[in-house]
Amino acid sequence: MSYQVLARKWRPQNFHQVVGQEHILTALANGLKENRLHHAYLFSGTRGVGKTSIARLLAKGLNCIHGVTAEPCGECEHCKAIENGNFIDLIEIDAASRTKVEDTRELLDNVQYKPVQGRYKVYLIDEVHMLSRHSFNALLKTLEEPPEYVKFLLATTDPQKLPITILSRCMQFHLKALDQQQIAQHLAHILTQEKIPFESPALDKIAKAAQGSIRDSLSLTDQAIAMSNVDIRTDVVNTMLGLLDDNQPVEILYALHQGNGEKLMHCIQSVADKGADWDELLIEVGEALHQIAMLQLLPNRIDEESQLGFLAKHVSPENIQFFYQIVTVGRKELAFAPNRRVGVEMTLLRALAFHPKFSRAEPAEYSANLAVQHSAQPRPEKESAGKKTEDLVEMPVYNQHSRASSAPQNASANPPKSASNALNALAQIERLRASVQTAGSAEKQLPEPVQPKAQARELPVISMPQKERPQTDLIDRLASLAQQSQSNGNAGGPSRKPVSTQGADNALDAPAADNAQESENDDNNDEANLAETYQWEWINPEMAEAENVIRPSEIKQAILKEKTPELVAKVIALAEERDDWTKAVEHLGLDHLKLVKQIALNSVILAQSETEIVLGLRSNQKHLQRESAMVALQAALSAYYGKDLQLKIELNDDEQRLTPLDFRRQIYHELSERARQDLQSDKKLKLLQQAFDAHLDLNSIRPV
Repeated sequence: MSYQVLARKWRPQNFHQVVGQEHILTALANGLKENRLHHAYLFSGTRGVGKTSIARLLAKGLNCIHGVTAEPCGECEHCKAIENGNFIDLIEIDAASRTKVEDTRELLDNVQYKPVQGRYKVYLIDEVHMLSRHSFNALLKTLEEPPEYVKFLLATTDPQKLPITILSRCMQFHLKALDQQQIAQHLAHILTQEKIPFESPALDKIAKAAQGSIRDSLSLTDQAIAMSNVDIRTDVVNTMLGLLDDNQPVEILYALHQGNGEKLMHCIQSVADKGADWDELLIEVGEALHQIAMLQLLPNRIDEESQLGFLAKHVSPENIQFFYQIVTVGRKELAFAPNRRVGVEMTLLRALAFHPKFSRAEPAEYSANLAVQHSAQPRPEKESAGKKTEDLVEMPVYNQHSRASSAPQNASANPPKSASNALNALAQIERLRASVQTAGSAEKQLPEPVQPKAQARELPVISMPQKERPQTDLIDRLASLAQQSQSNGNAGGPSRKPVSTQGADNALDAPAADNAQESENDDNNDEANLAETYQWEWINPEMAEAENVIRPSEIKQAILKEKTPELVAKVIALAEERDDWTKAVEHLGLDHLKLVKQIALNSVILAQSETEIVLGLRSNQKHLQRESAMVALQAALSAYYGKDLQLKIELNDDEQRLTPLDFRRQIYHELSERARQDLQSDKKLKLLQQAFDAHLDLNSIRPV
């Protein structure tokens, strides 16, 4: 027996074998069971979704020897004849090849004769929209009032081309395109029955390429079987369909995020080597951007081990939307490009040209910056398709002027550039405060800030006495200056407009000045702040070229790093009022024993008796448990309570019970929120914003 293609071999033989279309099958089954049958049915939908198959099953249910039924036996001579296509009372007509009115009239001349074998004479007209206008007119009267033994089953892929007079005489059923998962599951079932090995990702790609058509998916499966020698693998399907590797769109997005033009061109060349379709490349990149945007919208679904999860955490939503717009516009322009590869390259280079890393560089600096970048990076080697996220290293986007490329020298001899710039920023702020004072004011000049010893990787903490840092007084003076400039029609001086999209709340642990982890937290947040430096820039680009000018980003860094002793003392005092254990920790006399105090700050009292005290230590601080520290803490507790106590420590992560450090953080956030609300409601500050077209960066506000 000759080979039979999968689409014909696996054509459904009853309603239960039809994939999808439950809404239509239910209506037809109910009509057959109740014998409530219409004289004309119209099945519409895209190619290969089951229009003709359902029509044949309906004809089988109408003519089964055992009676009209929704479950034909499939064993009687009528059912078998319909399956084999030789049932005399099922007349199948291809309207695409019989469009003339003479063909239709010949058909209608036979309607008057009763069925020979079956119960009903069924006319199945496929692609009925191809009939001519005269053919439709000839069909109208018979279609409206056919003999009781005649049923018309019409199938079309384009119902909009049918005259409204035909549509009004039929019961219409629209078949939906199948989703990718339904098709993949059906293919897996068929290949399992055929005993053909396969890879699930390969079936997913075939199902996606079928675009909702079950017949197209079976035809592609036949092709994959032939190409793979009866072993359907993902690489064979990729080659057959001209698809990309799964990691190629992600590599392109990673290169765009880095602003790495050399790696971007390397990715495009690898696509060209595999002969992939260029329009398909932009489609895959757009789909990857959509998946990243959905992960950012629903962060609980992010898998940090996946490449898309990595990009979702490190690329801002604004850049994702920007890249997506570039890709979609590039697809529309692809037909006008000199060739498709050039169109794709120019689309991706357009995204690279507007990258924040290069958007503020002068044209002469652009090539130099690229040369420095490429010389500093190792040459990319050929990467495997199974590249894992641990191989990906985050490359924060820096502005061209934000950071020196040379390695830091001795911190004591040569302070880091960021530290000195921050000091200059504070100095310039103080000079501005002095300059806006009204003439003849007798108020004492604010002193210049004292420069502390610079430390590597950390901006210096500038602390001035509280009475000499009146923020509200500064706002009053600037608001007064704004009123004067409005009346004179001149705003005076350059305008700064910092806009930040990421909260750098590295002062969360500000009250815990003695926390052993504070320096580590500050270092990590330093990197996060530097990564968004390009978003704090001058509105007027000429200011960036002036000498000895303090950058807005450096001013922000100085603000974020400022932690005043007064604030620390205030938070500690408020925390003592809320919790007795927090108050006890501050009076244990452990200020000279930092490690021991950390144990107390990260613990809660679980139980206490006359002879024993049980502390619950946070599990992430269990490394602090050392024998010497336990002895010192037990001695301090015994001295504080005036009796000998045995100390026992257990791990406890109950978030309902707050540690002293938790109370401090809670109070700090309350003070921060209060400061934000006060500044937002301040009338003078609103006037200042209006006069200078400024914006209040809520994430940079710190309590004092």
